[in-house]
Amino acid sequence: MLRELGIGFVAYSPLGRGFLTGSISSPADLADSDSRKGHPRFTPEAFAQNMRIAEETKAVAAQVGATPAQVALAWLLAQDEGIVPIPGTRRVSRVEENAAADDVVLTPEQVQRLTNLPPAVGGHHTDEQMTMIER
Repeated sequence: MLRELGIGFVAYSPLGRGFLTGSISSPADLADSDSRKGHPRFTPEAFAQNMRIAEETKAVAAQVGATPAQVALAWLLAQDEGIVPIPGTRRVSRVEENAAADDVVLTPEQVQRLTNLPPAVGGHHTDEQMTMIER
């Protein structure tokens, strides 16, 4: 529909709140003060299933010589020219890494491999966040 109407799409949290960066391998990697500890996608039940997505992203990253974050962003950019990801970061080095995703070339097979992954398990927001959003 967006293509048909010529509307762009801004992809929020395209790195899955850090899941797709390759830097998280266990809930123990998150500090007790980390807000993701209570996030639906980081609960123990959801974490293991969501790690499968991260592991596939890492595998493709190894094939193309990029970081998992760059592959996740490259996959998103490969979907349509009207999609713009907005990854959040606190470091200049990560901004540079994310911007370099535009130079990552995925084969059609790699794009399809990532496309065929199951969707992430767990909601996008906590119940508290949803209460604020739905006001």
